[in-house]
Amino acid sequence: MSAGGTQLDRTVIVLHEPQDVVNIALVVRAMKNMGLARLRLVNPAEFDAWRITGIAHDTRDVVERIRVFEDLPSALADVGYALGATARRRSTRQDWWNPEQAATRLTARGAPLAVVFGREDRGLSNEALDLCHGLVCIPTNPDHSSMNLAHAAVILMYELRKAAIGPEDWTDRDLSLKKRRQTPPALHSELEAFFGKWQRAMEEIGLFHGIDPVPKMRSFRNMFQRADLDRRELGLILAAAYEVLHFAEREKKRARDRAEAGG
Repeated sequence: MSAGGTQLDRTVIVLHEPQDVVNIALVVRAMKNMGLARLRLVNPAEFDAWRITGIAHDTRDVVERIRVFEDLPSALADVGYALGATARRRSTRQDWWNPEQAATRLTARGAPLAVVFGREDRGLSNEALDLCHGLVCIPTNPDHSSMNLAHAAVILMYELRKAAIGPEDWTDRDLSLKKRRQTPPALHSELEAFFGKWQRAMEEIGLFHGIDPVPKMRSFRNMFQRADLDRRELGLILAAAYEVLHFAEREKKRARDRAEAGG
């Protein structure tokens, strides 16, 4: 397992007194998306593993690891740092961060981390917040700061994943988790050859009819140069230009054939 995966595996999501099994299922789904697998429920109003897996498909492995506790101190007993998610800051001197700051600071600690979320209707009580070492606040609209439990959870888990695995995994892999094919950038000479073919293609479709092509081609140059094309991308656009030229040539031949047949 990678260092980032190890850190995510040490991270525990704690739902304190969740009231709706659907919200539990949505949190489970988000955990699966972000590579977390340790969920603890404190005194849930309802817990039905079958319903959860029915709502959050392909999450049986996460659901089977869920642990249920009667109180919050028991759920936090073996963690090194407890981070409480809240929509409001407290007047007491307690560390608090936004999600990105919290993830960056806490994933480097190495010790098991718990992120604690409160009830859907009123969040974490002051007594529950007292058990947390620090707080995380999502900077929402102050006129409507309360968030759905699953929405808040996925934001925090996304930041935890991003901090744990580092930027290289995001840039080097596509969504299928396969290594991206690295194609070298297009050479200046290749771009110049392309611009010649592109101008001819645009002339064939009549884009420059009756006007000076230089200003239009300057705009095309600017667009393609800003795109920073690699060789594969340039080849695709060049193929389109060739198709235009070939189509125009075929149409001219058909016209000549019709003229000869009619003559």
